[in-house]
Amino acid sequence: MSQPVAVPEQGSADPPLKPASQTRRVIVLLVPCGVAMVMGLDAALVLLGLPAPLSGERFSSAHGIIMTIGFLEALVSLESAVSLRRLWAYCAPAALAVGALLVLTPLPLQAGQLLMLVGCALLIVNYSVLWTRKHEPMVAVQVGGALAALGAVLLWTGGVSIPDLFAWLVTFLVLTIAAERVVISRFSPSVLTPAGARRYQRGIVVISALIVFACPLTTIWSGRVLPVFGLALIALTVVAAWGDGARSDLRVRARATVAGSDTKSLSDTASDADTASGSAITPSQRLTGVMVFISYLWLIVTGLLLVHPTLSGLHYDALLHAVFLGFVMTMVVAHVPTYLPFLLEIRFRFNPGFWGVAVLLNLGLVVRIAADLAGSETGRTLGGLANIAALLSLVAVAVWAAVVKGPEDPQAPAGDTRAISDTSPTKDSRA
Repeated sequence: MSQPVAVPEQGSADPPLKPASQTRRVIVLLVPCGVAMVMGLDAALVLLGLPAPLSGERFSSAHGIIMTIGFLEALVSLESAVSLRRLWAYCAPAALAVGALLVLTPLPLQAGQLLMLVGCALLIVNYSVLWTRKHEPMVAVQVGGALAALGAVLLWTGGVSIPDLFAWLVTFLVLTIAAERVVISRFSPSVLTPAGARRYQRGIVVISALIVFACPLTTIWSGRVLPVFGLALIALTVVAAWGDGARSDLRVRARATVAGSDTKSLSDTASDADTASGSAITPSQRLTGVMVFISYLWLIVTGLLLVHPTLSGLHYDALLHAVFLGFVMTMVVAHVPTYLPFLLEIRFRFNPGFWGVAVLLNLGLVVRIAADLAGSETGRTLGGLANIAALLSLVAVAVWAAVVKGPEDPQAPAGDTRAISDTSPTKDSRA
């Protein structure tokens, strides 16, 4: 498996962490991230009006911040820290995850908010260091997303309600994921000409900048600006899907299916097609290819729901979950089989259970959003329970794939195990 190995900087007094010590720190920091996710799911039960192990006003009011900043941004910052391979870089994920947990304790709310603010600022520092190594446009896009996250927490600390922060939180997640997909696509078989690739990257940068500039306006004139914000999300989705390298995996899979319709089994023809294309398509890549484009569909649904924005009631519930579960968490499911091996520097055995998680998550989400739009509380509850079960199952399947012996997933291309935001010079060491 190809793993990035940081090249020491000349004259640096802060040498890169050794792989063993780095892995230990990642494992330690994954614990509070996981706890933040579980607390967020507990809050989801509270919001659904169901019995929950823990409850309280903070669990319901801070649910969105806990899942977005305390869980997802902590994971993003953990990835940037692994890319930098510096001990100080781990302060960002630690502050974000621990701050989110403090929000749910009886301590003053400001204690957790302050720590989360520090974590957001430190993530920007991490990205800034990566930017100085190589002026990579996608790192600039990620900085824009991180600034939106910092703005969201700052406004929340100042008393702005979480629904009014919707665009800020969405901007952070959408820009981060879009930038990562651009970098991953560089390691996939080309689906664009060189000129098309340049237009693809330029389009991502321009639309991302417009989305960042729209964030403050959505807080001031939400009714007027949110529909424009939704159209910008649709435009970003179209550009991102057009140039995404996952298209190549889907094309190979489609050719294999057509070729195998006569006399060969699907698995045999997939192997033949993969070999003919010169690039083996692994089970995890197939999952990623399908889930990435399902995620893009959910982002288009989000943009359409924003045409008539309502930041309250069941329509708002549908809007929230279309983007945060449909787009973001489906992307998480798509990348867990390659994200965890990169973070932990381990061999990973792909588990078909990831497909079950993906199906449960998306079917539950279809039920929930349909129920929201139809005004059905029963359907909303059933869909919500399916979503919670899917996220808990994701943890179980990931742990199973990491620790249980079995056939190993064939080696993936370097782009799938490389730090997405690592734009520093690297060497590849193959196990």
